[in-house]
Amino acid sequence: MDAAGIDRVVLVPPGWDPAANAPSLKAAADYPDRFAVMGKLDVAAPDAPEALKAWRTHPGMLGVRLAFNSPDSRRQLIERSADWFWGAAAALDLPVMILSPGLLPLIADIAQTYSSLRIVVDHLAIPRGAKGPAAFELMPELLAISRYPNVSVKAAGLPAYAMNEPFPYASLHEPLRHIFEAFGPDRMFWGTDLTRMTSSYRECAEMFTESLPWLKGEDLAKVMGLGVCHWIGWNPNEAAEPNKREALTTTS
Repeated sequence: MDAAGIDRVVLVPPGWDPAANAPSLKAAADYPDRFAVMGKLDVAAPDAPEALKAWRTHPGMLGVRLAFNSPDSRRQLIERSADWFWGAAAALDLPVMILSPGLLPLIADIAQTYSSLRIVVDHLAIPRGAKGPAAFELMPELLAISRYPNVSVKAAGLPAYAMNEPFPYASLHEPLRHIFEAFGPDRMFWGTDLTRMTSSYRECAEMFTESLPWLKGEDLAKVMGLGVCHWIGWNPNEAAEPNKREALTTTS
């Protein structure tokens, strides 16, 4: 983190590990100024409602990250068996990061129904493995969901979506600008998905900080971390200099 100029990290525990929250929470407990956690929850588990009520009793746990990217998990969203969760999270004022490629209309319905629920659409709703123009086929649906003020987007893992091109991945810059213009600096957050990137940590950050001439000053500071800190309630009143890189990365 220090070598890449990263001040803080929001950890997203990997979905494949049932005990994935534990090491992230330990990091947040050991280094509370550097780590916070958007923990994973199995919404189909019998004890999930009770676990959610106790969510914030864990130091560093600020919200929930749900993934609907496997056949079974996608059915939870499509067949609405996860519906209990949205109202419960809204009542507890817990922000939610949602990985749901191809299901943006359902996320739009949730955002409209639970207008106080703070939602982050992960990976710009890009399906894993999509590259080049195919990565942005859902752009109209993504831009349309920006009309809901309780919906934000996380631009994470971007180098993986470029088609056979080197840093700074110029083909991604114009789609990013369209997304920025729709959501604005308070609702578009940088992320890395670092554990599966072939680019260096610094390159993942500098794609945004050095290569987007339209992203500068206060807007850059918000996209690179201040915005998500405010959105999820992680020391949102702490100001940072506009040229200080205060950044988000994900580890899912």
